[in-house]
Amino acid sequence: MDRDWPAVVERLCEGDRLAFLELNRLVTGFLAQLRAYDFREEWDDLRQEVVASVVANARAGRLRDPQAFVGYVKVITRNKFVDRLKRQLRHREKETLPWDEETARAVAADPDAPERRALWQAVNGLPEEHRQIVEGVYREGCTYEEVSAATGVPLGTLKRRLRESVALLRERLRDE
Repeated sequence: MDRDWPAVVERLCEGDRLAFLELNRLVTGFLAQLRAYDFREEWDDLRQEVVASVVANARAGRLRDPQAFVGYVKVITRNKFVDRLKRQLRHREKETLPWDEETARAVAADPDAPERRALWQAVNGLPEEHRQIVEGVYREGCTYEEVSAATGVPLGTLKRRLRESVALLRERLRDE
């Protein structure tokens, strides 16, 4: 059954709970199409972000073409999902240190820790293009974009080299 989506959005802006549920059902369908099952616990947050975006854009008069509404919601849902994925991946990349959490806390608390010295000695043994990236991100605390701009290395290549570097460091430190 085709919905009168402009009317649903209008009701939604007026606070109609049924309109909210109809839009939620549409967004949930798009999340299922994206196979976002691993992020099921975050679906409520994602749906709320999409609904908030739809309401804000409706109130601002940006939803002019009722024919394109479903496509618009699909794109917004996909973009919000991808943004969430990127945030999680960025968070995970920062956690991929070559040691466990307990050691990481101890090293962070003690700048002269032997593990820290061993790590930076291992970093010094990396190829130059890898060493610059690891030092920029982990020692200097720069963002990927800042390191990319400073080194001239494209962002995708920088992330690949960082993953390779962390893997090499894990291997070297595990052998020691």
